[in-house]
Amino acid sequence: MKNTREKYLIAITQQFMKYGIKSVTMDDISKNLFISKKTLYKHFKDKDDIVETIMKLDIEIEKSLMQETCTVSGNAIEETYAFSAIIIEKLKDLNTSIMYDLEKYHPKTWKLFVNHKRGYVYECIKDNIERGLKEGLYRKNLNPEIVAKLYSEKIDVLLDKDLFPNEKFTFAEVYSEMMRYHLKGIISKEGLKYLIEKE
Repeated sequence: MKNTREKYLIAITQQFMKYGIKSVTMDDISKNLFISKKTLYKHFKDKDDIVETIMKLDIEIEKSLMQETCTVSGNAIEETYAFSAIIIEKLKDLNTSIMYDLEKYHPKTWKLFVNHKRGYVYECIKDNIERGLKEGLYRKNLNPEIVAKLYSEKIDVLLDKDLFPNEKFTFAEVYSEMMRYHLKGIISKEGLKYLIEKE
């Protein structure tokens, strides 16, 4: 059962996802939670504390989901699809200004995100590529480190609201297209055969 602080964090996350971080004030948060600002400050030091706490929690949840996916996926291609489903579900309602807000106004939390992306996420993608090579589903002449770096860094491009404005593209559309583009570039003949059967 979730405690009060966890319930608050879930509600605040939804608020940030919808409106962005910068535009949501501590007043807005307390009103949305139907509590006084005094009560809010009993749970969180300030807005920076809220943003950092949400990021840390989000990273732990994502790690848990990714580890579970790695355990149950039948092969590297299935694993890639499962990873994509996790990311799409997580970010489907994201206001793309969040990444800009994080980088500009919450640099400590932004660094947490970057370290997670370049550490854990990168390793997951690299492991997936190495698994696909062993299974014969990915082409032999690719470099797992380069491909994993390219893939993990693309998330910033996908969230660029100038490139992919919310009113024209959904995040699910853009991410799914990128994932298929990625897979088609790394699969072997055997992988292509499996992919055609899957689609």
